[in-house]
Amino acid sequence: MAEAAAPTIARSTARMAAATLLSRVTGLARTWVMAFALGNTLITSAYQVANNMPNLVFDLVAGGLLNAAFVPLYMLAAEKGGREGRDAYASNLLNIVIVIMGALTLLGAVFAPQIIATQTFTVGNDAAVTLYAIQFFRLFAAQMLFYGIGGVLTCVLNANRIYFLPAVAPAANNLITIAAFLGFMLIWPVTPQLAIIVLGLGTTAGVLVQFVVQIPAVLKQGFKWQLRIDLHDPGLLSTLKTGVPMIIYVVGALVSFSFRNAFSLSTGDDGPSTLLYAWTWFQLPHGIIAVSLARTLFTEMSDAAAREDMPGFKRHLKAGISGTLLLIVPMAALMFVLAAPLMQVFRAGAFQSEDVTYVASVLSFWVLTLPTYSLQMYLFNVFAALRKFWIYSLVCTAFCVLQCTLYALLCPQDKIALNGVPIADFVYYTLTTVLLLYILYRLIGGFGLAGSLVTGLKAVAAAVVGAGVAALLLVFVPLGDGKLAGLLELLLYGIPGLAIALACCWLLRIPEMSLVSKALQRLRRK
Repeated sequence: MAEAAAPTIARSTARMAAATLLSRVTGLARTWVMAFALGNTLITSAYQVANNMPNLVFDLVAGGLLNAAFVPLYMLAAEKGGREGRDAYASNLLNIVIVIMGALTLLGAVFAPQIIATQTFTVGNDAAVTLYAIQFFRLFAAQMLFYGIGGVLTCVLNANRIYFLPAVAPAANNLITIAAFLGFMLIWPVTPQLAIIVLGLGTTAGVLVQFVVQIPAVLKQGFKWQLRIDLHDPGLLSTLKTGVPMIIYVVGALVSFSFRNAFSLSTGDDGPSTLLYAWTWFQLPHGIIAVSLARTLFTEMSDAAAREDMPGFKRHLKAGISGTLLLIVPMAALMFVLAAPLMQVFRAGAFQSEDVTYVASVLSFWVLTLPTYSLQMYLFNVFAALRKFWIYSLVCTAFCVLQCTLYALLCPQDKIALNGVPIADFVYYTLTTVLLLYILYRLIGGFGLAGSLVTGLKAVAAAVVGAGVAALLLVFVPLGDGKLAGLLELLLYGIPGLAIALACCWLLRIPEMSLVSKALQRLRRK
């Protein structure tokens, strides 16, 4: 059974990884253009703070419910009521989300100063970064409605095992936003206020297009939208019941994000923008590898849980943990070594050499968190598939108190300053991951965790070898400090380092390498 499932998982993961790779490459291009146009300045920080808020509000109100409850309950609705049952459940949620997020869009535009104040309370309402963030957020408010509609469409596609289009759709968003940054760069010297409007509306248009392109695929699955709202729908009640823990979790995450923004601003106006540039690279391996694997296995785990197939559930659970460690650990080690060349790629226009050094130092600390971060995000899907998300929610929310406390203690300039953020995150994700794995063991019994840990230790050994080779090349054969030199160092030192690490994994006879090999073969063909 496990052998039969492996090609399907490898195929789905490879397709999604290929799509995610395209999206992430265009995302890197978007960040490069932003660095060229805005640099590491208070405008960039204001843009970052405001642009994150619509997504955070959506997650707080609806996104959390959809992520935790939609796929498992959609599967149950299809099992009990067939196509008509699943369409009724999805339509009801879609209509409710449209009403709620539409109202919040209007309220957000009106109360933009109060919303932005939750992110900038360490610098005050009259700070320039705060005033620019308010302007941007009023232009971004409509994104909340677009995220709401798109969130349901993406869930419908994922529930039908369609991963490629939702993963590649952000590329359309990135291309439109790139055009908006170029427009901003041209207009700013002449009319700064018009440049803000162009950038704000262009960014919002990108979010709209990201989800519009998914509509044909949803219709192709036979989805028939029903214009009705049934507040007594059992599926809705189950969603709300399942989603209450998610709301608690999102509230904790929102508070944590607010503290991160606010205390990064206390280190300087470029605090949030520095974190943005470092986060762009931090998220790249996680988004391409860990998210692709997690979303594929989430559907399979939800299906197994709905059929009460616990052996199948445990099999997918172990595959996800081992696969995540196998691929993320070597990537984290290489990013630690190559942090400076990674940031040199952004060096152009307004992004200067001092920005490279500063952001690279933050990135080198942050990537140490990457393995436990990816595992914690994977466990998000595990507990959601089990429909026991309240456990995950309580653990993460409780530790958010520690995370926010560490932000406040470590980030002042007379302490560790901005590097306090990645250090606090390392403590948070490590402790929560260890505790969640222990709870999961107590909840469902053994699931091969010892084997996964052995895989992780072997991956660490392989990563040390691969990253060590890259570090030696970087020290003894430096190519310079320009963006072209940084790109060449990534290609000439990073790729061989990763290849050596994976070769060591194969020599160490890590079982999951067979799944990885199949996924890489399919990814190469894609």
